Amino acid sequence: MEEPSASEEVILDLVDKKLLNELMRNARTSLRRLAEEMRVAPATLHNRIAKLERLGIIKGFTVLVDFQKLGYNLTAVIMIKVNGKYIVEVEKELAKFNNVMAVYDVVGEYDIIVVAKFRQIEELNDFLKELLKNPKIDRTHTNIVLNTVKEDPRLRVFEGIK
Repeated sequence: MEEPSASEEVILDLVDKKLLNELMRNARTSLRRLAEEMRVAPATLHNRIAKLERLGIIKGFTVLVDFQKLGYNLTAVIMIKVNGKYIVEVEKELAKFNNVMAVYDVVGEYDIIVVAKFRQIEELNDFLKELLKNPKIDRTHTNIVLNTVKEDPRLRVFEGIK
């Protein structure tokens, strides 16, 4: 099977969709239990997971953490204007910060949007001052999240598939 390009859409069959749905719901679910529920052999599911990993659809398995309970009570959405020829370089630098959750290359007045978490306002202040030391960054515009209504990296695109 030929690997799709990064922008190429992969068409999944019903088994793959059900499998992804279940793994997004609970990645710790055993293959044996999933196989029983889906009425397929555990080896089939193992092979399907390997295929989905190879295709880059499954990037890894992780834990959903409530960062507020760990003291990260401040979420910032930071829009960054960059000297155009340095956008990709700056994005790579931003992605290395431990408290940065997301880096988006966007079109519009700003070039990059960063979502980051901080324990306190002083950490955010230090982070912004550090960014603005970079001569490739022209300016930033920061929004502080007051209330998180939903924060979940899992899309419910296969919800309802039984």
